[in-house]
Amino acid sequence: MHPIMTIAIISERGPRAGEIVVAASTILTMTYHTIKPVSTYNTCRDEFIIACRAMVRNGTPKKYTAKIANPAMVDAEYADFWLAFDAKGEKLAKQIIQNSGKSIEKGNYDFPGMVHLFEHVVPDPPKDGEDIKPWVSLFADQLAPWREKIKKMHLDSGG
Repeated sequence: MHPIMTIAIISERGPRAGEIVVAASTILTMTYHTIKPVSTYNTCRDEFIIACRAMVRNGTPKKYTAKIANPAMVDAEYADFWLAFDAKGEKLAKQIIQNSGKSIEKGNYDFPGMVHLFEHVVPDPPKDGEDIKPWVSLFADQLAPWREKIKKMHLDSGG
């Protein structure tokens, strides 16, 4: 059996970046891969976790909140594939890979490159007191094509 694919979700977009990586991790959860959130910012509001859980079936946002890794503590072996949600996160992921002597060009699976910048600009998570569910819903819609790409990567790898 093929090893489980590991995907790092990274954002360095400021204090709410932890919520972005937790939401993305929750939305992209599927049984045949491991998702690892990475951010210097590791806080996530309780109401944000509740909104994610309400909007994403099978979602375990609290689990991901506890697993946010500091980028300074990870290396290129940490993940097969990196999905960045901002330019700072993309740059940091590329540095992590290059620092370990690996090529960022040669991706695992049938996917070019090790690091990909998410093609949408993700709006900041809502401020305290605002409804978070519409934000999670919009983000889930934006991530839908990535769910398909990840599924295809898995199938193409013989999974």
